[in-house]
Amino acid sequence: MRFLGFLLALAVLSFGFSTQSYASAKPWVWGWWPSHWQGLDFKPYLGDQKGSQRSLWDNDSWTPEAWIKDAGDEKRIIRDFYAVNIVTNQYKDSNNIPILEVGDAFINLSGLDKRRVLQFVDHVFEITSSEENGMFYVFYSENTKDPLGVYNKYGLQTY
Repeated sequence: MRFLGFLLALAVLSFGFSTQSYASAKPWVWGWWPSHWQGLDFKPYLGDQKGSQRSLWDNDSWTPEAWIKDAGDEKRIIRDFYAVNIVTNQYKDSNNIPILEVGDAFINLSGLDKRRVLQFVDHVFEITSSEENGMFYVFYSENTKDPLGVYNKYGLQTY
């Protein structure tokens, strides 16, 4: 009976030790063999990327003129933004601050394309360059209570 109690205690202890997470191989009698743990190190960045997404945009040579050159006209591009629900409305609020409402298509764009759309709108209407601290709010058309952010000469500052 003592022997069964000893085996039961040993089994409980071994189960308790086996449920702990190990950072490296720690072979023991009732565990995986040492080669099982090789090559399983946690890598938090896909492709070992150490830079942030914003730093990947630093060397972007795109300008609004590139879209104008392809489409032929600024107004046509703005109309297309409205047609595909990227931009849904633009107006000034009671404090005379420009507001740009964006739709679902804008929300689904990549960060790079969102930046390009806002930069293009600013290029066409010259909001940030017309005043010393020129800026406009960006609102999502489904939630006009809280802005997504503000666009100024430094780009989109999200909330």
